[in-house]
Amino acid sequence: MIEAAVLSAEAPAFTLEEARELVRRHWALEPLAIAPLASERDQNFRVDAAAGRFVLKIANRAEPPGVTRLQSAALRHVAVSDPAVPVPRIMPTRTGVDQAFAAGSAIRLLTWMDGVPWHLTPASRAQRRSVAAGHARLVLALAGFVSDQLAAPLQWDVQHAATLRGQLGAVPPELQAQVVAALDCFEMRAAPLLARLPRQFVHNDIQPHNVVVDEHDTDRMSGILDFGDLVHSPVACDLGVAAAYHVLPGAHPLQTVSEYVAAFHAVRPLGDDEFEALPALIVARQATTIVITSRRALTHAHNAAYILRNQPTTRAGLAQLLPLGYDDVVDFLRSACQ
Repeated sequence: MIEAAVLSAEAPAFTLEEARELVRRHWALEPLAIAPLASERDQNFRVDAAAGRFVLKIANRAEPPGVTRLQSAALRHVAVSDPAVPVPRIMPTRTGVDQAFAAGSAIRLLTWMDGVPWHLTPASRAQRRSVAAGHARLVLALAGFVSDQLAAPLQWDVQHAATLRGQLGAVPPELQAQVVAALDCFEMRAAPLLARLPRQFVHNDIQPHNVVVDEHDTDRMSGILDFGDLVHSPVACDLGVAAAYHVLPGAHPLQTVSEYVAAFHAVRPLGDDEFEALPALIVARQATTIVITSRRALTHAHNAAYILRNQPTTRAGLAQLLPLGYDDVVDFLRSACQ
């Protein structure tokens, strides 16, 4: 089983004043205001200064420094390959490097992305299409990114979904049969295709808590946040992650998913194998969310509300998708993209 120690370690716990001093010392900025931001395994602060608004990111102590360097390099690559893709920019320290260190944690300062958190806004077809198109442009912008630094193995990486079977004991009993069915589907329909799917570095967590939309036009995406789950994985896995958040109640359980997939496909076309694997990757992501968040909520009870924030939608989505005929789902998604 692939296990990243960072998923088990406690998040950093710097005080507001300590965070303020880090900004002064390493970026020579005087914070006018500083406030904590929610995070699963790291610690983040919003920083307002005369020069603008920023995010101070303090990595989990268990996170290897090379991982945050990799994330920063990816952001720099996107800024050059397609500057119009709305992602944060890295602010160099006063010594000209991307990150500093404090109490064993890598610390970075990123530009703030203006907008309203996607999950706080009304969902719409136009909004889904905007996010999907931006997601696809990010994939294209990252396509040429290479690095000698490999991303740390991460259980959130859907290509490793089969390794989750050993953690089923943390899943509520009423959900275990669904999770097993999803993992069975992954192993039967997606796993045999993984080796021949196009792969590259991908964001791996395009979801409503990691995207902001324009406050004056919430149908328009204005920013993609949090590259903390960056991995080298099949592009179809990255799309499966995002699509898993669009199984919404409606006339057809695939309607909103197909809208997202079609808008993505219009910018970054999918191949035959990617279409074939996609439904299994979607349910694998849903199973991954249930398993990992169930386990982490037990061991990090103080942060359980944040950890479990996506479970209700995920549970409902998995219940809608599993009864569908697999080949019918593939055909439905293909048709939507024609």
